[in-house]
Amino acid sequence: MTLAESAVFGMLQGVLEWLPISSTGELVIIMTGLFGYAPRDAADLSFFLHLGTAGSAVLYLRRDIARILRSARGYRPGYGNPADGMITFLVISTLLSGALGFSVFALAADAGAASGEFLLGLVGIALIATGIILYATKRRQGPAAYAAGLKSAASLTFRDTILLGVVQAFSALPGLSRSGVTVSALLLRGYSAPEALRLSFLMGIPAVLTAQAGLLLVYGLPDAEPAELVVGLALSFAFGYLSMRVLVGIAGRVSFWWFAIIMGCVALLSFAGLF
Repeated sequence: MTLAESAVFGMLQGVLEWLPISSTGELVIIMTGLFGYAPRDAADLSFFLHLGTAGSAVLYLRRDIARILRSARGYRPGYGNPADGMITFLVISTLLSGALGFSVFALAADAGAASGEFLLGLVGIALIATGIILYATKRRQGPAAYAAGLKSAASLTFRDTILLGVVQAFSALPGLSRSGVTVSALLLRGYSAPEALRLSFLMGIPAVLTAQAGLLLVYGLPDAEPAELVVGLALSFAFGYLSMRVLVGIAGRVSFWWFAIIMGCVALLSFAGLF
């Protein structure tokens, strides 16, 4: 790998990570198809670059993370208040997705399945259907009632926690996007688009960091020069941060139902091999 290639891969990881497509799947296709990498080497490097985008999420959500850490001192399990509910949500969903995700990945590997691509198409269809349903609801109830019904993090429940933990676990399937399935589930549960993105970003931090720690312990660093890894991580971090800001800005300005349809179309384009 050259420094130029590591820069390209880092930038692509930063841009693709937060879209409802599989950044790992897309990067592996690009590395193997255009740059001649062996699939295993491409996958190792793609997984490693997730550390950069996880770091960008930590920077972007630093105030949320600081509030969570401060509230942890007086934490009581449950959903009695928003601070406790957020910690409970993150802890249980991470543990659940970690345990189930390992099983899902093992089963997919044993079966040689690439069913994640099929599920990605279903995610796209679900997002578009969500947008259509929400548009119909908006027309029937009126804009004020529609906006008032959108949930925030203060509305988190045990049912949401279990659902998101299970949904995130299925992103271990090849080709299936973690951010795509979690955002889709949150939108279907009635959360606003900016809040769905924020919660997806937050729950992705412990999930990605723990997964990367396990991979590094088992497999070590990718086969590349230290300078190449640093460049890839740095650009993954920088472009990940910029793409988060752009995506949240779009979600805050575009009508909620339009946002769901746009994200669904992106997922379907990826499923069709056009992204």
